[in-house]
Amino acid sequence: MIQAYSRSGLLHDAIRLFHEMTSSGTKPDIFTLSAVLHACASSGSLESGKSVHNYITGQGLESNLFVCNALMDMYAKCGSMEDASLVFSQMPVKDIISWNTIIAGYGMHGFGKEAIRAFEEMRRDGIKPDGVSFISVLYACSHSGLVNEGWRFFNIMQKECKIEPSLEHYACMVDLLSRSGKLQMAYEFIKGMPIKPDATIWGALLCGCRIHHDVKLAERVAEHVFELEPENARYYVLLANIYAEAEKWEEVKELRVKIGRRGLKKHPGCSWIEVKGKVHVFVAKDGSHPEVRKIEALLRKVREGMKKEGFSPKLRYALMNGDDLEKEMALCGHSEKLAMGFGILNLPPGKTVRVMKNLRVCRDCHEMAKFMSKTTGREIILRDSNFFHHFKDGSCSCRGFW
Repeated sequence: MIQAYSRSGLLHDAIRLFHEMTSSGTKPDIFTLSAVLHACASSGSLESGKSVHNYITGQGLESNLFVCNALMDMYAKCGSMEDASLVFSQMPVKDIISWNTIIAGYGMHGFGKEAIRAFEEMRRDGIKPDGVSFISVLYACSHSGLVNEGWRFFNIMQKECKIEPSLEHYACMVDLLSRSGKLQMAYEFIKGMPIKPDATIWGALLCGCRIHHDVKLAERVAEHVFELEPENARYYVLLANIYAEAEKWEEVKELRVKIGRRGLKKHPGCSWIEVKGKVHVFVAKDGSHPEVRKIEALLRKVREGMKKEGFSPKLRYALMNGDDLEKEMALCGHSEKLAMGFGILNLPPGKTVRVMKNLRVCRDCHEMAKFMSKTTGREIILRDSNFFHHFKDGSCSCRGFW
């Protein structure tokens, strides 16, 4: 039942059931522990994950290889690479899954150099990297802007390790080139692939077009994506956002009509934060939370402080055709801002604010998070759909690559 809940996305039910199980005197096995740790990882519930870790220690299972790998994965996905690294360093035995997990963890947190160091240490220890190892290290290079290093590992994989690149490896390379602004090189790379590119590969380039505001290339790339996955609303929304950021409102309108005509559903932006064991969920422009007025007042104060220091709102990310005031109001309602504001208001001074979001964080929210970390003296950790941002003293660990 715990695994069924976890796989069905009923993550907090899985965690609750685990605590019911242990309270009833039934002893979980390593597969139960893996399932509940997966639920903690997917929900981003660090407090629940730590309580499971305490149980594992109490049962004398902290050196079990299977359990340790699950613990590392949980800590990495809950935003605590310090704890993940500590578990890794204390493991008496490490297998390829252990190394792949720590490399992937460093990568998703933007610690590209640490991921490379772990990869090279793994090879020195006599562990032969597999295809997953290279996906992890290429992903790490992509999210840290390490283009030359990415090419080096891509070549090592083929020439030294004799591993044929899969679609996932090619997707990592396209992502690496696209995020670094080498859009035309990424386009030519795709055209020269020996296997047919899928929508994920073209989608990585489309994301790069949005980051670097290349509307013309985005239109060409979108044709390939729509042909491969005509019913995937995500790519239509992505192109609509590219048009909106370029203020091409007629094109936005046409795409939205097409989305409606096809009956496609866009997932709303949703963020959540755990405070004192309770999860608080926010959606964009949500006025239902009992503390929403306090949160909005805090966000207005933060915005005023940003303006005094010369920061201007990134109005293009409002993704709407209206005047500047309307756009600014829309930006203040983004779900991650509401969750961060709630955390600052309700967590003890100096306590890290940990927010999870189901979609990619926008640039305006990213700038506000940097400013909030500076003015409040807190670290803010924000996990979006594919990356962790560590905001501290006014800067972010991603350095613009995400």
